[in-house]
Amino acid sequence: MCTANLLTAVFLLVQYSLYPQHALLALAGGFVFSGLFALLHTLAFPSAHASAVLFGDKLSSSTWLFVFWQTTFPLSVIIYALSKGKPLNSSGRSTSVEIGVTIACVVMVTGALTWVATVGYLPPLHHTLIQRTPLALHVEAFVMLLNAMALALLFARRYTLLDQWLMVTLVAWLPHLVLGSLFISIRFSEGWYLARVYALFAGSSLLVVLLTETLLLHRRYEQHLRELIAELDHRVKNVLAQVDGAVTSTGEGSRSIKDFIRSVRGRIQSMAAAHTLLSESSWHSVALDNLVLAELAPYATDTNVKITGTDVMLSSAETQALAKVLHELATNAAKYGALSIPRGEVSVSWDRKPNGQKATLILEWCELGGPPVASKSQSSYGTDLIRNLIPHELGGTVDLAFVKEGVNCRIEFPLKQA
Repeated sequence: MCTANLLTAVFLLVQYSLYPQHALLALAGGFVFSGLFALLHTLAFPSAHASAVLFGDKLSSSTWLFVFWQTTFPLSVIIYALSKGKPLNSSGRSTSVEIGVTIACVVMVTGALTWVATVGYLPPLHHTLIQRTPLALHVEAFVMLLNAMALALLFARRYTLLDQWLMVTLVAWLPHLVLGSLFISIRFSEGWYLARVYALFAGSSLLVVLLTETLLLHRRYEQHLRELIAELDHRVKNVLAQVDGAVTSTGEGSRSIKDFIRSVRGRIQSMAAAHTLLSESSWHSVALDNLVLAELAPYATDTNVKITGTDVMLSSAETQALAKVLHELATNAAKYGALSIPRGEVSVSWDRKPNGQKATLILEWCELGGPPVASKSQSSYGTDLIRNLIPHELGGTVDLAFVKEGVNCRIEFPLKQA
């Protein structure tokens, strides 16, 4: 039982290191108590064929150790049940320090109670090696009542699978307490040995559950790892395909190697910026204002960019598509438009409009104060991407106009649930 209880404590402490809740720490401390007292009780218990004991007196020390054993464990369970639902460890100390302090306290309390049980200050609990005093029956009835209180409290607050199996552990102790404490006052009888069998089951039940749960968690972890690898493989292939497309298309529209390198680097950096935003949110959603700021960051100053809009969250597909379009708009503005001269300004605004059960995003890009728009800017890989990518990938519309005041672009597409 000592080994089973201490191994159970180890599994619970590992769980605490991953999910630092003081309830788990209290329960692990209870199993450390149980394991230590099980060992001490065995060492102090007189043999059925010899009266010698390794320490303490041969009449009452082992019984007092058993009483302390069966008192500290249900008290720990009670503390565990009352501590559940409280916030995670917020003391600022590391989990290893918390675990070390808990084990040290448990060892000191165990040592102190063992000293009290063996020095002879407590009243005797046995007349002879096999016959107990009436006090022993009262004390062990109290122990059984304390275990019943712990069981009742767990039943009232059973929130997790661990709670339910801990109830099984406490229920497994009851036959041992009933047989060994109330109805059988003689050691080494058949009922006395049967009670010890129940005690062995109680000490091992939760360990079996934790071992089984660990194996299941390991299998789920392996399955999750395989899924992550498959997802990573898919995303890497997708990114490489996008890079290949960007390189090919940029090469077709470049007039020199220098122009090609500059353009392709800018498009890859734009993809990287969108990837960073998605990675920070675990590929769930990206705020539109963060995306606009990231794409305009290489060209923006305190005066040349104005951004306004409501809070909108984009899905991964929407983020990647809109990032490419914004990059092309920003690049064209930096080469030929409002961002190419000091007095120019770019205004980016958007709104979210209801559309049945979904919503539509309307984004407007307006350039002001820039030089006259060159006609050659109206036909290139960048402008083709601006006009065609949103309709193709997001089912939206794009109105791109090269007017005297500068480039205006109105983008609409239905928003998905980000």
